[in-house]
Amino acid sequence: MAGLGYKVFTAGEVLTAADLQGYAIDQVVAVFANEAAAGSAIPSPTEGQFRFLKDTDTTQFFSGASWQAVGGGDVGFEQTFMLMGA
Repeated sequence: MAGLGYKVFTAGEVLTAADLQGYAIDQVVAVFANEAAAGSAIPSPTEGQFRFLKDTDTTQFFSGASWQAVGGGDVGFEQTFMLMGA
């Protein structure tokens, strides 16, 4: 399941495991020491999921087929999000 988008929760509403996974976990930038740690923590990534690797100081997103670098060259994280329309 890919990220579900945005949801405003109301006081007293039950937070299900599916809600937590779809609205929060799949939509954060998870931080890992290296590729090996990331691979064991996220064995089945979802398309559009992000991760940051400390050893290489790189931010990546999952394209649905493989992890891809965010930005490149002189393009930084903020410029990449602007180009992606986020």
